[in-house]
Amino acid sequence: MARTTNRELEEKRFNSFRQHYALPPGTIEHSDRPDVLIRGEGAKKILGIEITELYKKDGEDSDCEQRQAKMRRNVIDRAEKIYHSRGGRKICLHIAFDPNYPILSKDHVEQTAERLALFALEISTHRDFYTGYSPVEAAPEISYLHHDGKEYPLSNWEIPQVYDVPALLVERVKKVVRDKSAKALEYQNCEALWLLIIVDFWEPAQDQDIRWPTEETVGQTPFERILIYKTVFNEVVEVSQRRVDI
Repeated sequence: MARTTNRELEEKRFNSFRQHYALPPGTIEHSDRPDVLIRGEGAKKILGIEITELYKKDGEDSDCEQRQAKMRRNVIDRAEKIYHSRGGRKICLHIAFDPNYPILSKDHVEQTAERLALFALEISTHRDFYTGYSPVEAAPEISYLHHDGKEYPLSNWEIPQVYDVPALLVERVKKVVRDKSAKALEYQNCEALWLLIIVDFWEPAQDQDIRWPTEETVGQTPFERILIYKTVFNEVVEVSQRRVDI
């Protein structure tokens, strides 16, 4: 199966957004800087919409969810290989990780995987189900482990979905707005600009409540509107801007 490109995902999210928010009439074009152009019917006004995503942390941070999700998957894949190479029977495991103990390097992956594999070998002999919280004393990175005691034709080690939905990270929104405002001069010439900030419900590194606090505002920006859209819930809120009278 071909992977969905970032451009295709962006277009899919915008098409979902436009079903739940009234846009000005006109012809929609997917472009670049800004990402969407709406050419007004009759009048020649062009609305440009820049699209971006709201992450809880910067992708460069070693403990951000974007990076940790990959590191955790590497731990599980490596641990499963070690486990089977040592004769472990085919069981299903659900493994959760403690975000307070981020996995920071390839050596860290290998060490955690080795400890997980050894513990999995120990509990794999249990024919009753096993559930443990912080089960591997030597691996605080692992916060939860469960298997049902059964054997399967294909083993399956997975990370269960954990729902952590904090309040909207207002300072993160403000940073996104500042960054995008600074780049607005690079956009194509448009009579009006909007900023659309996406929060993907299915992405743990993004999922958060999107209600904008009534007492909060961003400074003056080049954007006529700043909107936050949460997928699946199909909620749209507008970010308050401080207007300057001319």
